[in-house]
Amino acid sequence: MHTLPRAITAQWFPTSTAYQAFRVHWRALLASDRKHELAAKHHLLYLALTGKDWRKGFTPMTNERKLANGAFYGWSLFRALATIHSPHGEAALLAPFDGLVTPAMLQNLRQLMPSVHPYRLRPDDFTAAAYRFEAYVAPEPADNIHQKDDIHA
Repeated sequence: MHTLPRAITAQWFPTSTAYQAFRVHWRALLASDRKHELAAKHHLLYLALTGKDWRKGFTPMTNERKLANGAFYGWSLFRALATIHSPHGEAALLAPFDGLVTPAMLQNLRQLMPSVHPYRLRPDDFTAAAYRFEAYVAPEPADNIHQKDDIHA
């Protein structure tokens, strides 16, 4: 699955106003002095919570010399995905969102995102337009995935 259906992404935000507040906050972050605090993991989280294909934000490496010297395994895509799936550093991941993204939302998102390890793939598994894994895994039945969460608590 490349993108998430609106029925799933709508469950992370209790109202459309909360969703709009999340998007406005992100735009304000990108225009503020805090933009330098944002890393690939924050951009990935934002795109995933809006249901977009977050893989498009990562261009596969093509420099043969860098690939031959192991740069593929240090690709920020794999580090960002590992951060999303790791409970360690969760506070730093959620900090720029100022409470608009909760640990419960992140836990629900983890169930939908693949956990991709670089050592299971090879550099030639990627081309400029294709990935060997989906952006999202098929969700469980909707009533088991998400819990309503008050984002203002």
